[in-house]
Amino acid sequence: MNKEKLGFINETLKELDLSHIHPVLKITTGYAISSGGKRLRPLITTLCAEMVGGDYREARDAFLALELIHNATLVHDDIIDEDLYRRGVPTVHIEYGVKKAVLTGDALLSMGLMYAARTGKPSIVNWLSETALKMVQGIAVQSQKKRQLMSVDEYLHMNYLKSGSLFEAAAALGGVVGSDEPSDIKRLSEFGKYFGNAYQIRDDIMDAFTQDGSDRSSTNDLLNGDISLLLIYALESEKATEEDKSKLLVLYRGESDILDVDEIRRIYEETGALEMSICKMKEYSDKAGMVLDGFSDCDAKASLMVLLEQYNSEFASQLQTVSVRVPEKMGA
Repeated sequence: MNKEKLGFINETLKELDLSHIHPVLKITTGYAISSGGKRLRPLITTLCAEMVGGDYREARDAFLALELIHNATLVHDDIIDEDLYRRGVPTVHIEYGVKKAVLTGDALLSMGLMYAARTGKPSIVNWLSETALKMVQGIAVQSQKKRQLMSVDEYLHMNYLKSGSLFEAAAALGGVVGSDEPSDIKRLSEFGKYFGNAYQIRDDIMDAFTQDGSDRSSTNDLLNGDISLLLIYALESEKATEEDKSKLLVLYRGESDILDVDEIRRIYEETGALEMSICKMKEYSDKAGMVLDGFSDCDAKASLMVLLEQYNSEFASQLQTVSVRVPEKMGA
């Protein structure tokens, strides 16, 4: 079932009409859109639309708008973070220059709003406009707080702005397409929010524990000075020695770029930071599952539940060398 929807999503994106885009930006726009990804957010939109009685094909313009806006923020985020790669290929600003990348992000955002308007549903335009603003604010906070410490609550709020809000919108858009009941849309938005919060925490953990052999991956949060729940919990832990805290802080503050991945993983494990992060991730995942439990059983609901379990299975296998027990259910 998911394979059918993913095929529809990928084919729709592949056939995206760029004829109205000036040749100066047509190549870069196509490059940004075709860079891949799991299309998880459009998939959630289609499944949520079907779960409340709609036809997932009618979610086409809604998920196109969502994915275009998402890709716009990624292009701009890569520029801010000076990232070299996105999904294994050179980022737009590396391949085509910063100026074209900025304009490409603007073009993608404009196209996203255009497709939102094509749905004929003002609530979809409102959802995506508000979500885009939240995401920009999340990126701004992350940039401003680079190499600075923050509390768990501050981290979780930033987490929601830059990631959870997009999943929240993905699920809500499915509700708007498939149902006229405000309660359905509200519950689906809650599901998406919890899903997205769990996803970002999971991403933090995977960043620290599934690096490649280079130990110098450009995605390493600690070296990049990007705060993570792991770092916050480790520094707050009573089990952390002053020496261990110092090892984390000299990397996070940019005072050293010599990263001993095994040593950092040891600190995260022994201080309980890994286990606490997994528990917080599971907390959000369980909340997402509880929201789904309130809907009638159907194939789309089953697919969303499988999605939760699927990411848990993948997560467990990738963390098989970690000594703590991975929870049975985890959000994606």
